[in-house]
Amino acid sequence: MRGKKVLAAALSAVVLGASVGAMAACGDGKGNEMVYWCFDADMAQQVKDYYISKQDLGYKIKIETMTLDNMLSKLDNGLRTGKNLPDVVALEGASFKRYIDGKILENLDDLKPLTADMYDYTVEAASKDGHLYALATNVTPGVFAYRRSIARETFGTDDPAEIQAKFNNWENFLESARELKAKNYKVLSSYMDIAKVYFGGRTTGWVDEQNNLVIDESLTKDENGLMETAKLLKDENLSNETAENTAAWFTDISGKQVFGYFQATWGIRSNLERNCTSATSQETSYGDWAICEGPSNFFEGGTFHAVIKGTKWKTEAKEFVKFFSTDETYLTDWAKENGDFMNSKSCMQAIADDAEYQNEFLGGQNPYSIYISAASHINGKIITQYDSTINGQFKAWATNYAEAITQNKSDCITEFKNSIKGIYTTITVK
Repeated sequence: MRGKKVLAAALSAVVLGASVGAMAACGDGKGNEMVYWCFDADMAQQVKDYYISKQDLGYKIKIETMTLDNMLSKLDNGLRTGKNLPDVVALEGASFKRYIDGKILENLDDLKPLTADMYDYTVEAASKDGHLYALATNVTPGVFAYRRSIARETFGTDDPAEIQAKFNNWENFLESARELKAKNYKVLSSYMDIAKVYFGGRTTGWVDEQNNLVIDESLTKDENGLMETAKLLKDENLSNETAENTAAWFTDISGKQVFGYFQATWGIRSNLERNCTSATSQETSYGDWAICEGPSNFFEGGTFHAVIKGTKWKTEAKEFVKFFSTDETYLTDWAKENGDFMNSKSCMQAIADDAEYQNEFLGGQNPYSIYISAASHINGKIITQYDSTINGQFKAWATNYAEAITQNKSDCITEFKNSIKGIYTTITVK
């Protein structure tokens, strides 16, 4: 279960079940099929492999897989019209808060006892006014993934604990980046990859309870703030100056110059492992990676399952949501087979304690104790419905400052505020 920024292509209206019947409109209450929307092919496959094929449901599940943007548009249209909605939906962590208000989602208060074994931030993020509206399937703490061979050449060790000591705060991160530069390496492919670390590590969200815009000090402060750190990485030529998720950024994963990438748990497999071999197959970094927590805890993405209000499949939909957040066999098997980090403290601790479990891509490392530590520090209270858009706007103006397009930092901050005024009339910008 992912929560990807680059989403799978649509698998238009696939029906998974005992047989393929007439295709009823989503959520129209007809036929013998419950409708499920998701934004990633892995989710569709999991429903088929772990839910439909292993249980006698007595009904069919119609799965529609689409891009996240398309899904959000269809949900918004359904919210306006009350028509053409699914029965159960997978929502992505950066955007699902816009629906946590009881207008479109059934509350799951009767499932609250099940959350005791879940990571706290996922429950915080899925709750509003004392009601629970979704359950997270996976947990997405961020880590710093690095090349073992470059670590040994530059620092004399590739041990995660020793590398963590060299990258455990932004001051040390920059000093280590300079050591890497002296050896003709780049600490990152894209210097602005640090933005997601800063965004996830804030203590305050973008919008407070009075709907005021809040800019966390960690983004703008003069020493070790996001804007200043990005500018130093740019000015001192410490990164490879690509842009995240571009062809050059992915190419650096199999190359020999870039030391590390900030990645959420799902990104280790989806971004790094899937792109660790060059297009010509002449270069590969498979097995040459390890992870540590890095300078700050963060998170990115996530998958939250929710039930659409008014569905005739309310009982079945709740059972579906419950399964993908509580079934120990599914959570453990999927984690071990795919390296994902799931929303069960006990299951993930069991993998961390498994002396035989190794991640071959990570050079035999068992990353789960690091994932657990990183997840324990995530603050779900900072998540708002505006995060995806406001993050993008701030990142754009921080880039302008780093690139000296707008040389005065206060001017960049003012322009950022003006951009938010223009986008959101409901947010007070002071």
